[in-house]
Amino acid sequence: MAGDPTKANLWTDADVYVSFNLTATLPANAGVPFGSDWHLVGLLDGDEGFPESRDEDTDDKFAWGGILVRTSRQHFKLTKSFTCLEDNETTRRLVWPGSTETRIKVPRPERVLVAFETREGEKVRRLITSQYAECSLDGDHGENETDLESATIAATIFPTDDGYLFERQATPVLQSISVTPATLSIADGDIAALAATATYSDSSTADVTAQATWATSDATKATVSAGFVTGIAPGAATVTASYQGQTDTCAVTVTA
Repeated sequence: MAGDPTKANLWTDADVYVSFNLTATLPANAGVPFGSDWHLVGLLDGDEGFPESRDEDTDDKFAWGGILVRTSRQHFKLTKSFTCLEDNETTRRLVWPGSTETRIKVPRPERVLVAFETREGEKVRRLITSQYAECSLDGDHGENETDLESATIAATIFPTDDGYLFERQATPVLQSISVTPATLSIADGDIAALAATATYSDSSTADVTAQATWATSDATKATVSAGFVTGIAPGAATVTASYQGQTDTCAVTVTA
């Protein structure tokens, strides 16, 4: 089976952040923490995850003979849910908006910003509402002696005027590495340096010479350590750098 396992996701941890300030500043990227305007929901039910539902009215238009020629679409609605396992100030405000510590009133969902963050190792992905969401309790909420108390919150996502639902932030994904120079000629006994540069999905680059694994095809002609090539005897060898599943090579010629 063809494919790239590094692009498959198995999220091992997650968080939801909520801001009751609709002008709250968004983090610059997935590596920047959320600011003081954002409140952590707390422990979440990982088995429930972040289910998403889409509703849309469609109307098919047919020509004579029953041939489908058009489909009109309107009233798109996106709902994304999460299940809270903590009873804290943030979750109480989502379950009972408008209530206080001592009095509970009929809930009227308020507009909030919501950020869904999933993580796997160093990989992070965030979906942050572009406009706002209205959160409400989805299903039953109660207490018993055998199950953790939980509350499933359904966030109805309202798009911007031009139709955007989320701002997406993600840890840049490694696309390739390149070894420079691509060819190298050194004399027997000399040492020369190679460099390995990683290119990521956001077009950023990083020097990974020290982190890469280096190997030579013929140690009797040339050896390599941490990117430094040493000529051993006249001849040719291929030096390979490997980093997080990506590789590149340098053709080395050793002269007398």
